[in-house]
Amino acid sequence: MHLNYHDPALWLSHRFACDATARNKAVERKFLEFFDHKALLNIVDAGAGTGANFRYYFDHIRQHQHWTFIEKNAQLTAKTEECLAQFARQQGYEFEQKDNLMHLKAGTKQASIKVIHGSIDDIEQLVSLQDTDVVTANAVFHLLSYEQFQHLVHKLNQTYVCLLSTLNYYEVSLLPFSQDNARFIQWYHMYMKRPQPFGIAMGPNCCEEMIDLLHHQGMVIVQESSQWHITRNNAVMHHFLLSFIEDAIRSLNLAACEKKAFEQWMDERKKLCQERKLEIYVDHNDIFAYPD
Repeated sequence: MHLNYHDPALWLSHRFACDATARNKAVERKFLEFFDHKALLNIVDAGAGTGANFRYYFDHIRQHQHWTFIEKNAQLTAKTEECLAQFARQQGYEFEQKDNLMHLKAGTKQASIKVIHGSIDDIEQLVSLQDTDVVTANAVFHLLSYEQFQHLVHKLNQTYVCLLSTLNYYEVSLLPFSQDNARFIQWYHMYMKRPQPFGIAMGPNCCEEMIDLLHHQGMVIVQESSQWHITRNNAVMHHFLLSFIEDAIRSLNLAACEKKAFEQWMDERKKLCQERKLEIYVDHNDIFAYPD
């Protein structure tokens, strides 16, 4: 299968349906009910990608909406308008770009969207948190360090801003079972927690560490599981996930015998994928947190 595994927009387009199915409805319901009294929601989407959170929630949120996307990958921000325009066409909504804002209208409901190229670390310089109702993020915080998330939560709590964080990574499992599965997934997690310029990412510990920090700031937390089940027929997602694991583990400083064992294991997983015998489960957690 010929896929550009290094195209982040392509990856986000393929994972959208998996995310939509996995999002926890109880957490989503609490989020929607919490803001039921408001006529307009001011939402900041951190690590917005090409606007997947907007495309999912626009129809679920009954109110008018103003969204600010914060995304540091210029390759993704460049594709945002195209993705939102396509979404509007598919849904039969009105869409226009005007005065550095995108506008979408569905019947009497409207949304405006502003895209900012920047980092979550600078959120208080990029947007007015005092005017923000909720910060959303989808599959983002496992990439951040404990200290980065601590800084964000402190700012949100100071300004009484809620947090809706979905698809926070926890674990990946592969079927059919192999005794080597756990060992190589552990190595994948080692890669996630490698030293980086900003520190060490929370990786598979993000759910526990996020909840600990939110509790410490005195925020009320609603959290439930959100699991991907990548079935045997979803070969594209299998190829993406195997590619990510392969690239990650190959970059580790492994002994020759370890490299050989891993390559053999990976070849076996790829063969299972080709034979439509592979299934992958990815466990996540959804969190809605609000100031007490």
